[in-house]
Amino acid sequence: MPTARIEGLVVEPFADEILVYDLRRHKAHCLNSTAALVWRRCDGRTTVAEVAGTLEKELRLPAGEGVVWMALDRLARAQLLMARVTVAESQARRSRRELIRAAGISFLVPVVASIVAPHAAEAASSTLGLQCKEGCRGVNLPLF
Repeated sequence: MPTARIEGLVVEPFADEILVYDLRRHKAHCLNSTAALVWRRCDGRTTVAEVAGTLEKELRLPAGEGVVWMALDRLARAQLLMARVTVAESQARRSRRELIRAAGISFLVPVVASIVAPHAAEAASSTLGLQCKEGCRGVNLPLF
């Protein structure tokens, strides 16, 4: 198991999910309960088999090592791990559909949903509605 990246991140737990904001890349990642549990166990010492056992115990669902490998792949793509992950050839890029078919449970599939967050200056509009004269139109301005 790799080590989870913690530097340059703001981590906010919500119920059984985790919201992770990457301060360097200005991206927000929402980890569902499966991905969050795997990410929390990325300490560089725990084995994939141990994490699979923890998933089965805590989520009370049949979670094999394939679920852990998929989560590690998704976490690596989101750059939330300290090192690259070498996915076992047998587990390489298993599709969500294959995993759901094998496990029979869709919410077990690890999900890392990411969005790009604009800088404050990019999010602000440069024109105010009160400053508009005839024919002035800007982004997010009310129409008069």
